[in-house]
Amino acid sequence: MQKRKALILKSPREMCFQEETLEALEPNQVLVRSVLSAFKHGTEMEGYHGSSPFLKRSLDHKLRIFLDNTEDVSSILYPGTLGNMTVGTVEKVGSEVDSLAVGDTVFGWLPVADWHVSSADKVYPLDGLTPEQALCIDPANFAIGGVLDGDIRFREKVLVTGLGAIGLLAVQYCKLHGATVYASSSFPQRRELASKYGADVVLNRKDYKDLGLAVKEMTNGGVDAVIECSGYYIQLKHAMRAVRQCGRVVCVGFYSGGATDLNLGEEFFHNRLTLLASLPDAYWNNPVRGETPLYPRELHKLIIEDFKAGRLNIEGLLGPAYPFDQAKEAVEAISENPVDVIKVTIKY
Repeated sequence: MQKRKALILKSPREMCFQEETLEALEPNQVLVRSVLSAFKHGTEMEGYHGSSPFLKRSLDHKLRIFLDNTEDVSSILYPGTLGNMTVGTVEKVGSEVDSLAVGDTVFGWLPVADWHVSSADKVYPLDGLTPEQALCIDPANFAIGGVLDGDIRFREKVLVTGLGAIGLLAVQYCKLHGATVYASSSFPQRRELASKYGADVVLNRKDYKDLGLAVKEMTNGGVDAVIECSGYYIQLKHAMRAVRQCGRVVCVGFYSGGATDLNLGEEFFHNRLTLLASLPDAYWNNPVRGETPLYPRELHKLIIEDFKAGRLNIEGLLGPAYPFDQAKEAVEAISENPVDVIKVTIKY
């Protein structure tokens, strides 16, 4: 029987490696040996810091409304795995699997662990993708989702805030839609990548006391849309100040806690702004807006086509890479040194 070691979050800021013996393969399953994994920085940091809003309130999936938890739900998050995408090699296939063979390189939404047992229909052949491109399908999904939800158009002026992996890919998708792109970050490495990926104007947020006012002045009235990827309310405030009258603000970042930095009685109300949430995620069963709603599976196909055609550039986006036995240090780096990391990977 195959043994597996996985990175586990036992409680906020407490991690360990947990070993277990994997069950024998079911007929429709495959055994995958990990080669490369990546973390989901924003969402996973909520759990790591113990600040996840789901500890207090949860979505009623039938009514689509958040309600107070009536019991302790911490067991949903703790203990739990860390990491959300893995590329690996198929080492064994179940008796009914005919879509994959031993030796195939595959990717899937799998955590940081050295081995995985997965349903064959939950992992996908690279089929011409590099392992690094496969790991970037997840952030690209939210980037293209924000651009489609925001209906970004040719020659529009767009500001992208929060230049993590999602924001940097959003810069590229805005350019692919023919927009003039302004990009803002206080981190030098991310500003350099934004320029490399085609941003027309790159701003150091710390150079401006009022970023929204600065953007309004340099664009003669504001940008047409903002793709806000940071998940910080202060950035959302600047986004609403930066956009023109009747403009659009697309919220891609995940916000938690009270919105103490927002005043909806100012620009939002008087400039008649459209505030949009973008979350094309399979778990939440959300498509992107449009005449033909696109769900994550359809978006993934578009992203893979863009990677294969060379329309998306991820050079410099991934890193640093940590060996598997230093996975705990990798998570600590994401938490404590965000200026030095964009999308951390684990090599096995």
